[in-house]
Amino acid sequence: MGETQTVLAAPVMAPEGRRFRPRAWGLVLIGVVAVLTSGTTMWSVSSGYGGVDADGGWIDGAGNPVTTAPPTVDVVAHTAPAALAVLLLVVVVGVVVPPTLARRGRPALGEAVRWGAYAAVLVVVVAGTLVYTVWQGDVVMDQVHRQVLEPHGFPWGGVTVTTGHMTR
Repeated sequence: MGETQTVLAAPVMAPEGRRFRPRAWGLVLIGVVAVLTSGTTMWSVSSGYGGVDADGGWIDGAGNPVTTAPPTVDVVAHTAPAALAVLLLVVVVGVVVPPTLARRGRPALGEAVRWGAYAAVLVVVVAGTLVYTVWQGDVVMDQVHRQVLEPHGFPWGGVTVTTGHMTR
């Protein structure tokens, strides 16, 4: 009973884990998926601004007789090549610049560039897709409905417009 025990206590510390760092493969994966899925955002609309009356004569959109065939408009919307070029440029910068900066003794700056590239890619893809679909679905469709012969698409989305005349 007269024995004394000495207990040494060391502070308990959690083991330090690896710091989360953005990797280049993630950017490459996002870029490849964005390019491969860019073709899925295509849509088209066609409209004829007139027609044929009961006697077989041409009429315009208001129902008035005309001597020539009324115009038609075919619109095909797609992702603009400029949008894909910007996206791929951001991916390339986010993959190539950080290792270069790390070799030159600026790894923190390289990591900031890669984080910025991830943020820019998300903004370009998400905001670009949302704005593109709203613009194309609202503005271009409204222009076709109002019988505009040359509808204008969203700058990030290309629009191919083909005009012609109705046939019987």
